[in-house]
Amino acid sequence: MSHKNSPFNWEKLRGPRGLTAIIVSTALGAGLFPFAPGTMGTLIAVPLVYFSQDAFWVFRLLLWAALLAIGTWSAKVIDELMGSSDHQNIVIDEVVGFGITAWTAGNHPETLFVAFVVFRFFDILKPPPVRQVDRWSKIKASQKSGTASQWWGGFGVMADDLLAGVLGLLTVMALQHFGLLR
Repeated sequence: MSHKNSPFNWEKLRGPRGLTAIIVSTALGAGLFPFAPGTMGTLIAVPLVYFSQDAFWVFRLLLWAALLAIGTWSAKVIDELMGSSDHQNIVIDEVVGFGITAWTAGNHPETLFVAFVVFRFFDILKPPPVRQVDRWSKIKASQKSGTASQWWGGFGVMADDLLAGVLGLLTVMALQHFGLLR
């Protein structure tokens, strides 16, 4: 099992499956940034969040659910090919997590900025229960007992950011409720 901070073995990423997984898992390459790849992954989500805010809520829900599904698949493939558990360059989880936090932000730049900061706070510091979900996800990702555990591992990569996104959304909604944000 390689460490989370190990570089990609590009030889193992050849072919359509590996290339698709690297494009998706790194959010079009944002996760390959040499420092703060999670922040870069969140930044790449800002235009997607901004331009999808006016869409009908069902479309938005389907968009984020599809990103969760393809993110789970790509995280599973990358960790499987690299022999890692939650490889540091996987940032599709930040994209989805920020999408959740910014759900009620509308197209208001100040609200999107606060949503960004709040999401990064919960994602980086991992207060309980985010930390517990992160630990669970690492255990699931490191279990190599079959296909089901690999899928759980892929979902586990996404899970702590989903929870950080929900906690961020609750924070943004509280700030909106008290009139501190639009």
